[in-house]
Amino acid sequence: MKTLWRTLDRAAVWMSAVAGIVLVSMMLLTTIDVLLRIFGRPITGTYELIALGGAIVVGFAIPQTTRDDANVAVEFFVEGRSRQIQDILFVFSKSLGIILFALLGWFLYEKANDLYKDGFVTSTLKAPFYPVAYGLSFCCFVESLTLLGQIVGRLGGEVRDE
Repeated sequence: MKTLWRTLDRAAVWMSAVAGIVLVSMMLLTTIDVLLRIFGRPITGTYELIALGGAIVVGFAIPQTTRDDANVAVEFFVEGRSRQIQDILFVFSKSLGIILFALLGWFLYEKANDLYKDGFVTSTLKAPFYPVAYGLSFCCFVESLTLLGQIVGRLGGEVRDE
């Protein structure tokens, strides 16, 4: 079991690094595009690349955000409650997240298949959409497993290495 959690932790770190690299690339592309526009030479397809990159940044950052407990939480709802009630609310909310991300991952996978079959591409660069949809599907499945890991860790009293 620990091997699975270590693998998920490594995946989250790797995915976060991908998100960071894409984010920096987006910033550089935008800056260069703005500078080139001054000289009447904008970069073709910048809008499309930024849109696709934004999806990648958000999707690939989610598991690490969960791992770091950096999500927005409504703590006043559980403060002052017994440990048992806190555990029940924790498991309930994480279970809803597992279901949500598993369904989202499945639907994104199906959408990626459709995008691939239909040959759907961006209008200017003709870049395919399906790799991004497959990537986001993967992110959702990793997030589901990350949430499951949090439930198992909490209920098992497991203290995870950071």
